[in-house]
Amino acid sequence: MKTFEVDNIYTDIVVGDDKSTALATLAQLFADKNGLDQAALTAGFNAREAESTTGFGNGLAIPHAKVAGLTQPIVGIVTFNTEVNWQALDETPVAIAIVLIMPLDDPNKTHLRVLSKFARKLMDDAFIHNLKQNQHDAMALYTLVNDAIEFD
Repeated sequence: MKTFEVDNIYTDIVVGDDKSTALATLAQLFADKNGLDQAALTAGFNAREAESTTGFGNGLAIPHAKVAGLTQPIVGIVTFNTEVNWQALDETPVAIAIVLIMPLDDPNKTHLRVLSKFARKLMDDAFIHNLKQNQHDAMALYTLVNDAIEFD
């Protein structure tokens, strides 16, 4: 399995406008697809969110969690059919979540490298514009992100 696969991109997902429901839905999608424990993943997302918001701004969030037993990172994208009240840094509702699921045992700090790569790209107005322009097309999102981010 590669870190980033088109099968981990979900578009126009219905979650309502509640962040808790959105995080639970993300956990369900990624647990089902990747054979992960849904309850543990939901708890991981919620624990990280309790530290500080993962709402990055510009309608984007980077929810992330560490999971025991995972051997390599999983990166995915979820776009919502309606914006979610995420308590983002800029108070803008979230339409696109870049989901990072990392191994709990991470001696090489892979999670920090992947998170850093995305954080840098999310400062690029053209990249954000392209994400939003392609938010309904999983293959276009895959190509855009795969071309912009080098996954180890």
